[in-house]
Amino acid sequence: MSVQPTMWGMYWPTEKPFELLDVTGGDMNLASLAFGWTLGFGYFAVCHAYRETRRARRVNTYVILIWGEIAVCLIFAIICWLYLAQKIPPSFYFFFFILATWTLQVQILLQIIVNRLCILLGSDRQRMLLRWGVAAAILAINISVFCVWLPAKLQISKKYHDTNIWWDRVEKTIYLVVDAALNYYFIRTVKERLIVHGGLKKYTRLVRFNTQIVFLSLAMDVLIIAMMSLKNDFVYMQFHPVAYIVKLNIEMAMSNLIIKVARDTGIHVQEDSTEHSHSKSGGTGVSGTRFQTTTMEVQVQVARQQFTTHDDIELGDVKATHDWSADSESAKDVDNKNGAHAAV
Repeated sequence: MSVQPTMWGMYWPTEKPFELLDVTGGDMNLASLAFGWTLGFGYFAVCHAYRETRRARRVNTYVILIWGEIAVCLIFAIICWLYLAQKIPPSFYFFFFILATWTLQVQILLQIIVNRLCILLGSDRQRMLLRWGVAAAILAINISVFCVWLPAKLQISKKYHDTNIWWDRVEKTIYLVVDAALNYYFIRTVKERLIVHGGLKKYTRLVRFNTQIVFLSLAMDVLIIAMMSLKNDFVYMQFHPVAYIVKLNIEMAMSNLIIKVARDTGIHVQEDSTEHSHSKSGGTGVSGTRFQTTTMEVQVQVARQQFTTHDDIELGDVKATHDWSADSESAKDVDNKNGAHAAV
């Protein structure tokens, strides 16, 4: 039998009256520890974001994404802690708002990863498909969470509660798989385009660093899934901003390393460009390719001196041989003419 809603902002009948969340002292200690980690890692994130903003020299998509991720992580951490401390009462608007900030956390961070990957993609079509494909797939999952998690927290029925228990773990696992797939695609693209094809041996450092640091990023997703086993299912949400602020620091560190290694290997980096183009120099034997997203432009200049020099020598030999043959024929003609005059 349904009962009338007893929670502020709640307009749907429930199976039973709303029960307040039972928060113990241990729950608050663990939540406070996670909140402190969020503030600590958030300080480093703000410092990195400030340097990224100054380096970009203007407000672009990348700058907006990193500052947006910091903002939603801090807001999420604060309101979660206040709710556990019973400073914010439960309501439909509170649960909706916290779910909206969580959605922004996931979407923004994945777009930062995609943005980093798009630096190495050669066509606009590939970049658009990757950006909108990831955004659409994650949006579909976000909508499903709204349809399951929100009624479960509003205690509409036990069916929603039971469904949310397993679906929450499933969608977190999906995010883990998507994150791993994007990072694997990035590492493979770096190897194929900049190491195998370009011959830039120093980029081995970038590949090794990414391979190692990706595991730390994926460990944050595993941490969230592991914290879901806690008795108080709202305490694990306090680890959401911890994981995502750490992942944001990792992404900004990757961006810094890409630029440092690029400059060390003779790659020109122009971070405030918004165009994507391919260029080749004609007579210098140097080919240039620029890979760019809305955040930065990476112009890869590969000096193929061995092949170019070899080709130039061959072409020079052919030309010299041709010129020598022509001169020889001209000399013979002159000698023949002189001989004919002498005979006369």
